Amino acid sequence: MNTTQLVTGIAGIMAMAPIAGVAKENKKVQKNQRPNILFILADDMGKECLGCYGSTYNTPNLDAFAQQGVQFNYCTSQPLSTPSRVELLTGKYNYKNYSKFAFMNQDQKTFANLAKEAGYKTCIAGKWQLGENSKLPELFGFDNYCLYHLTFKGNKYAKPEFEEDGVVHKECTVNDYGPDYFSDYICRFMEKNRNQPFLAYYCMTLVHDPFNPTPESDDWDIDPNKRYDEDNKYFPDMVSYTDKMFAKVMKKLKDLGLEDNTIVIFVGDNGTARYVSTPMKDGTRVQGGKGMRIETSTAVPMLARWGKYTYKKHTSADLVDFTDFLPTFAQAMQISVPKEWDTDGHSFLPVLEGKDNPDKRDYVLVHYQPNHVPQAGLEQYSCRYVKDHNYKMYSDGSFFNYKKDPNEYRSIIRAAATKEENAIRDKFRAILDKLPKWKMGDKPVKQVILPGYELKEKAVKQPSQNKGQQPNK
Repeated sequence: MNTTQLVTGIAGIMAMAPIAGVAKENKKVQKNQRPNILFILADDMGKECLGCYGSTYNTPNLDAFAQQGVQFNYCTSQPLSTPSRVELLTGKYNYKNYSKFAFMNQDQKTFANLAKEAGYKTCIAGKWQLGENSKLPELFGFDNYCLYHLTFKGNKYAKPEFEEDGVVHKECTVNDYGPDYFSDYICRFMEKNRNQPFLAYYCMTLVHDPFNPTPESDDWDIDPNKRYDEDNKYFPDMVSYTDKMFAKVMKKLKDLGLEDNTIVIFVGDNGTARYVSTPMKDGTRVQGGKGMRIETSTAVPMLARWGKYTYKKHTSADLVDFTDFLPTFAQAMQISVPKEWDTDGHSFLPVLEGKDNPDKRDYVLVHYQPNHVPQAGLEQYSCRYVKDHNYKMYSDGSFFNYKKDPNEYRSIIRAAATKEENAIRDKFRAILDKLPKWKMGDKPVKQVILPGYELKEKAVKQPSQNKGQQPNK
């Protein structure tokens, strides 16, 4: 692929306003036709990264999408990538089925399995990180895939290495850029399946480190070796390229005439890297909180739109967590989630239809046990808590107003709390007491590997080609 040609081909996308500006009277959608689903997950992107949430970064297409659709201001992820992905795919809280970082228990069912039962074509493109076996995408319900970190972990940006429907690609050159390939794959999948319902899950590799130049960075054309440089200064460029890839797939959706009958959701998988400080329009800065307990570890952007609907209001204060995507997709696909799947989510589909949600949450739950490599030091952040719009309570009884005390420096003791605060505390305690007992240091659920799906031995680390300044981690 010639990256220059790609950029030239989508150069006008940034200026389009609005993205979905075609008059609705020119679009006819069968009343009971089930919608397509395009689910886009950005990697390591807290909500402070988007302009519509107050960032100074350049995200005009996502900002325009927020103005046309619904911007959810209280979406809660898990603090880390794999826990979030397991939760959103299965619709279950991690205490039920999360066993290990970079792995998903193989007895689990996903929203892609459900989509196939509903007669949808399914695909996944981008980041995998759920177990090193090329049979797993099909096991978890995906008809097609184009994935980084499936059976090996190579480059994901300049000179990418990936697997596409059973074929390993290591022939790319330093002029090629991984996100271009993954977005191309999503576009081809939508075009191929334009005449039947589909679910496309686009798991972006952006904006996870290494923070390298993008094809639109000034340093990209100076020296090919600089394309492997690692520096925090490239992070805004990576955010901007995320916006460009979003615009690219949205333009394809529009060109195919599928925009009105497609549910599009864009969300981040967890907070921004801790060594990134984002300047905001109000003059403040937001420090990334990935992997930790505090709000910046789980406060992620969530933008959504079902093209055939118009919205009287474009922001929502409804609480959403990552168990909610599966039941929402199920309701849209007009299929029931089997009771034996034991899911936990609440559908927010009414909000996408421009209505109030009768089943909206009054709290969300986070259960977090990273079970990562010891040297990462993440186990100290293991936790279980319940929260609403202002308060959160941990399983150990500590209670915070995280809006006023975002770094959680001081737990509110009962004697110093208001009557209303203690009522919230008691409500949260009752919720936590109904869950299976858990304390720091307890082991996660047992790993499940099915016969025939054994994992490849750990891949040999690829020789590093990266040079230059390292992020201050």
